[in-house]
Amino acid sequence: MKISTKSVISLSSIILFVLINNMYGGNLVKGNSLYSKENLITNNILNEELGAFFASIRLAPPAPVVNSPVYLCQNSSASPLTATALSGHTLIWYGTASTGGTPSSTAPTPSTSSVGTTTYYVSQTDGVEESPRASIVVNVVADTGGAILNLRCDPSQILPADRDSSVFFDWSNDPLNPINDYIYTYTIQGGAPVTGRTGPTNLQVFGMQPGQTATLTLSHARYPCVPSQTISCTVPCGSATVSPDFPMIPPICIGSTAPILQSTSPNGISGTWSPAVVSNTVSGSYLFTPDPVLFPCATTQTLDVTVLPLASPVFNGIPSTVCQGSTAPILPTSSNNSIPITGTWSPSVVNTSVLGSSTYAFNPDPGQCVSTTPTTVTITVIPNNVSPTFTQVASICSGDALTPLPTTSNEGITGVWSPALNNTATTTYTFTPDPDQCALSATMTITVNPKENPTFAAVGPICSGDTLAPLPTTSDNGYTGSWSPALNNTVTTTYTFLPDSGQCANSVNLTITVNPTVEPSFNNIPSFVCENSGDFILPTISNNSPAITGTWSPSFVDSDVLGTVNYVFTPDAGQCASTTTMDITVKPSNNLIDFQWTVTEAFSENQVITISATQPGDYLYQLDSGSFQTSPVFENVSYGEHTVTVRDPDGCSPPITKGGIYVVDYPKFFTPNGDGQNDIWNISSLMNDVYAKILVFNRYGKLLKEIRPNGAGWNGSYNGKPMPADDYWFVIYYEEGNVAKNFRSHFSLKR
Repeated sequence: MKISTKSVISLSSIILFVLINNMYGGNLVKGNSLYSKENLITNNILNEELGAFFASIRLAPPAPVVNSPVYLCQNSSASPLTATALSGHTLIWYGTASTGGTPSSTAPTPSTSSVGTTTYYVSQTDGVEESPRASIVVNVVADTGGAILNLRCDPSQILPADRDSSVFFDWSNDPLNPINDYIYTYTIQGGAPVTGRTGPTNLQVFGMQPGQTATLTLSHARYPCVPSQTISCTVPCGSATVSPDFPMIPPICIGSTAPILQSTSPNGISGTWSPAVVSNTVSGSYLFTPDPVLFPCATTQTLDVTVLPLASPVFNGIPSTVCQGSTAPILPTSSNNSIPITGTWSPSVVNTSVLGSSTYAFNPDPGQCVSTTPTTVTITVIPNNVSPTFTQVASICSGDALTPLPTTSNEGITGVWSPALNNTATTTYTFTPDPDQCALSATMTITVNPKENPTFAAVGPICSGDTLAPLPTTSDNGYTGSWSPALNNTVTTTYTFLPDSGQCANSVNLTITVNPTVEPSFNNIPSFVCENSGDFILPTISNNSPAITGTWSPSFVDSDVLGTVNYVFTPDAGQCASTTTMDITVKPSNNLIDFQWTVTEAFSENQVITISATQPGDYLYQLDSGSFQTSPVFENVSYGEHTVTVRDPDGCSPPITKGGIYVVDYPKFFTPNGDGQNDIWNISSLMNDVYAKILVFNRYGKLLKEIRPNGAGWNGSYNGKPMPADDYWFVIYYEEGNVAKNFRSHFSLKR
């Protein structure tokens, strides 16, 4: 601080300054803008005397404004460092020296060859005093290969209240660059750029209008090697969309004055046209594009301008000739052009009373694209006295083809006939000449003769294969012709008679019924009868529908004679039936007299009963109450007593039933628990063998009980005490076929 020697300071002012300077650590004149003269006075810290004191001193300027830290990509091209000096001040650069060093007016350019951090220093001077030094930290960062990910417009994150006035930029942080620190610059519709820094990976721009576009350029603040990205987002127009309302331009004539396209629509939308000028020679479309800055939500509009060529009126319906005295044709006031031309005629009415030619001129109404060449027509009035003639058409039969009548007479007069041709009735037709031929009408009558049906006598039904006489080629009422198809005596057929040509006769049908040959059927005649059952008279009426009558040879079955006889049925005549034959057998009666049986040895693994009838024959066999079978052998029969029945399947012999057939085997277990089921163990199937006895042992060979098959059996106890559940062994001594045998095995006691 320098104090002017010319200043006069009161003692109180000096004391006040020293006190305040000490309060602020002696920093009043150290350049800190917080304690500058201006701020102290603004904040009413000093009184008027201190103000006079500061007016006599000079303060050092503050440090220049710098942007620090700075991040540079390794091996990138670096620019000289920058700082902002106060107006009228100059920068002093000291390189990396925080104190001392060599001052320079040239800003240093950082090296980017190595990764690391370097601090540079700069001050500013007003030419007398120098400010403190400001530091700029430069960080050289290696390329991690990272990027700004998925930069996008994301309207889904905009609150409903802001959807018509803001856009939302969103992106993702790359894990290779883990610090979220981004520098952004955006403009709205080409306006002033807005620069800032953000930590979140999104940015919402407010204060926009519907249809406006914000363009964002985004770079990473800490990772300068990451490429910057640019994207544009637009506020949707929504209900703010508006369309210009230029009216349609009516067609113009080629060469006429073209309309001028306005730069502002009736509803106030300004913009430009392409093309800008309407052509008066070629039809075209003109596109209006609204000003994108003033009307971002306005749509384009296209106007089509049709340039019409100059046309000559065309009249297709005016005749060149008319008949004298006929109704005068009306001269049309509109032409037949694709765009009709209206106007008037001179003269306006055609005069058909005077023979000869007259010229009529058409005068177009003004305002139409009409050629200047005048349009005229000439109409000639000719005499009306020609009678058309035609060659008479010969008569036809009703339904025959009728050739269309000629539409041009023998004199060359054209016209039409009425009514329509009718080939079923005699009709008079009228020829009406086409207009402007001055011809009279003519008539022609075509005679149509009715057709008759040929008649023939009916042919009665025949049996299939019977002889069929040829059909007559002349009908009963005199019409000749032929029949189709060829005669067939095996199936009912309808034949058609086709009359010869030149006869007014219809074709007729004749059906000849051919009845098929039926084989008589007799459902109630048996294929056999039993011997001595009485004579069986064979029926003379079949079971067919309708029934067939006839005779049998022989006529009855004699049951006294055994064997098979062939019987022949011969149908009565006229029934379309074939002969049939039937074999009937007389079977012997009481052939089944008796039968015997054999049973496999006692205790066999597979117990089999075999039946043998005394007289040979085909019989049915039943074991107990089971089903009848054709085999006389029953296998795997259970032990105990069984009954067998043998019967004749034809019923010519009464059935025979025998019981007392025993299968000898032993129970494999018993349950002496007093429930009445399997409480006693015994081999009861040998109960008729009075000599049989059974010895029961435990597993160690101790004799527990001696029993008889016809006795009470063993109740599972020894000396009055129940034996445990276990396997027990037995030996049985018995006779079979007068031969003494014994059998050893074991059984289970279950509790």
